[in-house]
Amino acid sequence: MAYSKIFARDIMNTSPPHCHMDLSVEEVAKRFANEEVTGMLVVDDDLRLLGVITESDLIDQQRNLHLPTAIALFDMVIPMGAAKFEEELTQMQAMTVGDLVQTDVVSVKDNVDLNEVSSIMSDQRIYHLPVLDEVGDTVVGMICKHDVIKALVAH
Repeated sequence: MAYSKIFARDIMNTSPPHCHMDLSVEEVAKRFANEEVTGMLVVDDDLRLLGVITESDLIDQQRNLHLPTAIALFDMVIPMGAAKFEEELTQMQAMTVGDLVQTDVVSVKDNVDLNEVSSIMSDQRIYHLPVLDEVGDTVVGMICKHDVIKALVAH
């Protein structure tokens, strides 16, 4: 079914969640939780797109944290790897969005039709698609898969 009369500008979130590269990972995680979003655009002060950060980026980073193990010997518990865990935890707490951001980002202009938006998101397995202005350097919105589904149901 063709939806050529529906464009990115018609279905995009015109106030997409966004942040800057220097925001701490802890703060961005809080924003994900509090704002109930799954991804954020990373922009500069002029709203030029620098990348995207997603829940998956945060979860993948958490997965890399090696929890310390312990050995029980008679009545003693001997921690193993606690120093490495402390070091990794300290490094992780100092991380910023810039350390995790995906900078190779596919985006569309606001005049792209819904068929093309759907194809891009499906073919490239994209969940958060930044929408740029006609010039193609300033963020004007973001489309998530949920936005596409709502458009398909509405039309």
